[in-house]
Amino acid sequence: VCESHRRASQDAIAEIFAKVAPRLECDPFELVAADGRIFRKGEADKGMSWKEACSMLGMKPLVVRAEHERGKESPLSSSNVGGIQMAHVAVDTETGVVKMKKFVAVQDQGLVINPKTCESQIRGAVIMGIAAGLYEHRVTDPKTGVFVNSELGEYKLARLGDIGEIVVHLYEPESERQRGVIGNGEPPAISPLAAISNAICNALGVRVPVLPATPQRVLNALNGRA
Repeated sequence: VCESHRRASQDAIAEIFAKVAPRLECDPFELVAADGRIFRKGEADKGMSWKEACSMLGMKPLVVRAEHERGKESPLSSSNVGGIQMAHVAVDTETGVVKMKKFVAVQDQGLVINPKTCESQIRGAVIMGIAAGLYEHRVTDPKTGVFVNSELGEYKLARLGDIGEIVVHLYEPESERQRGVIGNGEPPAISPLAAISNAICNALGVRVPVLPATPQRVLNALNGRA
């Protein structure tokens, strides 16, 4: 949900609070909406249902407009999505084979609606990142540009035994929940390649400059031919 939608939602609830405040004998800023009711803070039993509140609006639709304020930081914005990912790998210096041992992903999620689905999404993204970082080597004909290893027998993907242990932590502090729901499809899939590259470099002392880190590329890096 983008910032403009959140701003519009806040403006809409403010309009409703202004309508029901006189009946509840309080100021609009003293009201909260929770569990299908609108009530004064600390007096949940003296409020009214959401249906009752909406009935006070009459026949005229409630119309609000909002837009993103460019160049301004806002707690309602979901554009700044972050996370921390760490990879633990084992590298065979004789064969060049890199084995994923453990991968930890800490992801900024704003408000999590379904933790299991959210965690599953991040796990899937991490697996895609591991595949891209270690296995998915696309080979093209240098003259024609044709993809020459397009079959699964030649184009390798990460299998169950290749991904190691994956640990997911949903970063959801109360200060971030007000941002609402934010997307987690792409962000967790971006960082694994950097984490894997850094882990290999930390293990070998040399950088494999091109990913995926195939055995041949690892050996080339070790022998100074990368």
